Parts: sequence; C-alpha cells; structure tokens
Amino acid sequence: FVVALALANRGFCQLEPWYQDLDYHWARLYISVLHKEGVTDGWVYYQTDNPVTYYRPDWESTRAQLAVLLCKVFSLPASSPAVPSYPDVPRGYYFLQNKPGWQWIEGALSGGIAFVPAGTPFLPDSPITRQDAVELLIRALELYEYAISLSEGEVESLLSSFHDSSQVDSERRHTMACAIKLGIIDGYEDDTLRPKQPMLRSEAATVVYRSCLIRVEANPSSFSPDGDGRDETVAFTLSHLKNRQVTQWQMVLCDLSGTVVHSFNPYGAGGQPPPQIIWDGRGQNGSPIPAGQYTYQAWVKDTSNNQFFSIRKPIELIRHTLTVSCAPRQCTDGSPVTVTATTNPAARKVTASFADGDTVTLIPSNGGTRWTGSKVVGPYLPPGEQTAHIYAQFDGAVREGTTTFTRVRVLWINPSVNPNPANGGQTVALDCTASPGVTQVMADAFGQEYLLTRHDTDGHWVGAAPVPIHITEGDYPVVFTGIDGEDQIQETVILNVGASVASRLTYVLTK
Repeated sequence: FVVALALANRGFCQLEPWYQDLDYHWARLYISVLHKEGVTDGWVYYQTDNPVTYYRPDWESTRAQLAVLLCKVFSLPASSPAVPSYPDVPRGYYFLQNKPGWQWIEGALSGGIAFVPAGTPFLPDSPITRQDAVELLIRALELYEYAISLSEGEVESLLSSFHDSSQVDSERRHTMACAIKLGIIDGYEDDTLRPKQPMLRSEAATVVYRSCLIRVEANPSSFSPDGDGRDETVAFTLSHLKNRQVTQWQMVLCDLSGTVVHSFNPYGAGGQPPPQIIWDGRGQNGSPIPAGQYTYQAWVKDTSNNQFFSIRKPIELIRHTLTVSCAPRQCTDGSPVTVTATTNPAARKVTASFADGDTVTLIPSNGGTRWTGSKVVGPYLPPGEQTAHIYAQFDGAVREGTTTFTRVRVLWINPSVNPNPANGGQTVALDCTASPGVTQVMADAFGQEYLLTRHDTDGHWVGAAPVPIHITEGDYPVVFTGIDGEDQIQETVILNVGASVASRLTYVLTK
C-alpha cells in the first residue's frame, strides 16, 4: 500500500484543526497520527471565524465512517459509478455533518474491502459491530483469502479461547479467527470477544492505527526459490505513516513456533524502512531456508522511542523436489521394471520416458506425493544400462530426474520334435519355446530349413517337417536356431528314424 496519500484522497480533514475533545482521551496518540496523515474526519462548528472541531471518540462508529477511514488510510480511490451500488447510499449521502460519503463507499466496494454485495442495503448509518469491523480490516489488509483458507479445526481452536465465541456469526468466524491468530485483536480481559458489540470511533481509529502505522505486503505470498525460474524471489513492500517520524526499523521472518529464522536490518540500524525488500529465500549465512509456512512482521520506532509493529502475515516458501528410483536394477526380458517417484509438495502429474520412446504415466498415492508405474522390459529396449527420464508437473513448476536399470538379455530356446522316434514318411511336429526377445525361430531338418511360426505371446513357436520315406534308419540332427536382434542361439535335437512304412510292407505276387 502507498500511505503517502494524494491530496484528492485526503477528504476534508486537512481543513480541520485539532479536535477539542481529545486532549485528555486515551486514544489521543493514535487519532493524532491519523489526523496528521489527513485521513480522519470530525464535526466542524463555526463560531464567528474560528472553527471548532470534535472527534466524538466515545460515539459509536457507523459502518460508513469506518469504510471511509479505511479507504483513505489504504489509498483506495473514490468511485462514481453511473448508478449507485447500494439503494440506501444515494449520490447525496453524507456520512458526517456536511461530508459526502457516497464516492468513498463506492470506493470501498470497487477496492474489494466492502463485504456487502451491490444491490443490497449497506446500512451506512448503523453502528458497526466488532465482528464487521474485523471483516473490513481483514479485507483491507488483503488477508481475506488467507482467512478463508484456515481449516474449520483451526478456526474452532482459535475461537474456543473466548467464552462468547458462539456469538460470532458463521460468516465472520474465519476472519475473526484470522484476526486472533495474527494478533490484530486480543479480546477483553474477561476472555470475551463481544463480536456484536458496537465499536466506538476511538476503538476503530486505534485498531486502524495499530494495523497501519507500519505495513508490509509480500508479493507473491507463496514463492519457490528452487531454480525453475518462476517465483524465485518475493518482494516485500513496506509503507508507514510518514508523520510518525520513524527513526528505526526492522523486519523478521519467523517459523510457526515464533522462532526468528531471518532478519532484515538485524541490528535495527537507524533510518526509515526502504519501500521494498527483495528476498531469495536465503538466510544471513547464505544457506537456503527450509520450505514451510512462515510469518513476516516489521517494527518501527519513532522519535519518542515508541515501538510499533505491523500485522503478522503468512508467507509460504515452497521448494519443489523430485526423488526417483527403480526396481529391480537388473531386469530380464519379459519382467517388469517399476519406477517410484517421491514429490514434495504433491505433484499434479508424473511420467517416465524410456529409451524405446515409450512413456508411462505414474499412478499417485499418499496425497499425490508418491508415484509408481511399471514397464515390461523387452526387445525394443537396447541391451545394457538404461536411463528412465522422470518428469513431475507441479502447480507452476516442473522438475526432472533420472534413474537407471540394466537390461540383461537372456537368450534361450527349448526345442523338441514329436514324435521321436519317428518313421520314414511320417510328419513330425517342430516345437520350440524361447526367451521373450526371440523374434525368429528356424529348424534345419534333413537338409531342409523350416521357419517356425509364433504360436502365442508366451514365446511358443511351432512348425512341421516330413521325414523322407526312403530314409535310412538311424539318428538325425534337427538344428533349431533362435534369433534375438543381432544375437542367435542354436540347439540340436536328435531324431531317431526307424524303418519306413514302405520297407515293412510284404509284397505277394499273384497270378
């Protein structure tokens, strides 16, 4: 936020002298700083030529008054739509005596801090309750999305510390819990929140002052300094109320236990805070800070040595990691190799690519942080060591890794000839089982080569060969050859051949 407000955004209060009813009020300090910034509004009465002003600190703040104050503090421009957004806030609406408020309330709506939808009554003159004031402030501090992201369990835990937490409206529970978690509100001494109690003008000014004297905003609120070229750094924008005469500052990052993990301007050197700090996720010693949830907060001191803190806000540091492995490391043809990948945080998709051009999409488990997939090793992969390339796709990032395995080629054939023994003139079956990588099987029998046919996908090959009818009885080799790529293997089966059918015939001559 830019706190050095443009003159057009200062409204009417730059014309107002100091308020006569604040000299001994407990909120004097807070309201005086906002007054010097030109963002407060009071009642002006003219007695002759000298105006007399009153802040009315103990009057109830209306919904319109707080919305206007926040618009001015956060430099939200006034807006003038063609048609008023709220039926009870016409163009001529005054939020204070003779002070137009329509454009400021339109500015609150267009600036995203108004929680009342357009077209419904805004109830501008109704007292604003503490829970509605917190809602406005959470939105103005750009913490609304963070508040909504709190789990129901955490919301219940934060609210349960107060006796009257059941009185918080259901639509305000998340923003009220967020305000408690980040120290924006503390509750009363009797451990109550009093969510529906109207907020006084002094209380509203004090809450705004404490939230806005020094403000820090991280952009983005989630970054990943892990080398992928996206969101490598975070920019902290610092702004403060200039009239407070800041003389010293510091900003720290803490883990969720409150331990400081990094400090900017660690010794609180003098001077005003810079408008922006760029951080790359490293600590003072240059080492990367672990991934996780953190909070950031700044403080300033003024010329009176008073110390003021900004609102603690969350930031997430993400380091995308991918670790991969495969098993077994030695794989024979026909056996599967399983690739396992572990991602942090959970990935959206993980794939494994192999040397044969095949890509396997891994299956997630454990909330998307563990991924597995398998591929059957076969002849299309070259023999020897293989590299599988793993690609993990995260939201806004991609990580790559490799793992290796060895394809051990096992080349074998197991042939047979049936029947054996056989007789001349008989046809024998050529049968052969082979290792999965074998792509061709041949048999050489009786001087003739026969090409076997793959019978099924299990490496079973079949063929047939006739035994010559007039072959001499004896043992004959049948040589089987299996081919796997450039390699081949041979096995020989001895076929015993008996007398042919013709030789056992008895010829009888008849007249």
